[in-house]
Amino acid sequence: MYRLIAIDLDDTLLASDLKISDANKNSILKAIDKGVLVTIATGRMYKSVLPFINELKITVPVIAFQGAYICNPITGELIDKKIMPKENAKQIIMDCIKDNIHIQLHTEDSFYFAQENEYSRQYEKLSGIRGQEEKDLYKVLDLEPIKMIIMAEPDKITALNEKYQNIYKDDMQIVVSKPSYLEFTHIDATKGRAVEKLSSILGIKQDEIICIGDSYNDISMIQYAALGVAMANSPQAVKEKADYISKTNDEDGVAAVINKFILGEVI
Repeated sequence: MYRLIAIDLDDTLLASDLKISDANKNSILKAIDKGVLVTIATGRMYKSVLPFINELKITVPVIAFQGAYICNPITGELIDKKIMPKENAKQIIMDCIKDNIHIQLHTEDSFYFAQENEYSRQYEKLSGIRGQEEKDLYKVLDLEPIKMIIMAEPDKITALNEKYQNIYKDDMQIVVSKPSYLEFTHIDATKGRAVEKLSSILGIKQDEIICIGDSYNDISMIQYAALGVAMANSPQAVKEKADYISKTNDEDGVAAVINKFILGEVI
């Protein structure tokens, strides 16, 4: 019997309109009523997840910042937080400034960029959080950022991913979360490790866990779970790591998983 479900947010639980469909919401609430623990595991900052936590009445600690942050939504207790390695972050900022590439530094409560542009506005729309312009991004390092994101055209992101993997793969987690997003976190900050830590706290065994996601940053938790689920809109490389392929995020793919494996229903 599955006792814990960890669900990614963007392009998994959320449809293209950035909302939770009625079908997904109803299935999650039914699973919770049945005694299953449900949480969110997202790359977003925790503050950006709060509206969805409230909508779904989630009481289980939530995973944010790609696994670098675990927080109890009921008590506000911070269970885990892993910050960026400062020297590595400084060098990446320097590279981006030199090459005129958009980079954002994310702290617990906000995100910072050197100059407002289409990428910063796009992220504000996605996250529902207003970012802050800071001409001297090196100052933000003193605020102990948890995550950095480079935003650029997909072909540029592919090249930068290869470059930084070669340099920092042993020092940081580097992952393409969307075709135009390259994200950097602490080496121990993955969704898989966060789910493992959370399940240990909750007293839940690995064979009692379902993890649902769509992108490369979800692979670690998809592989850790007893039932790792990839959405139909996932890249092929993600699907190959999954035990089960669900419908797309615009076809209530999360509800389809819960209905099949928890509620014994089919939609």
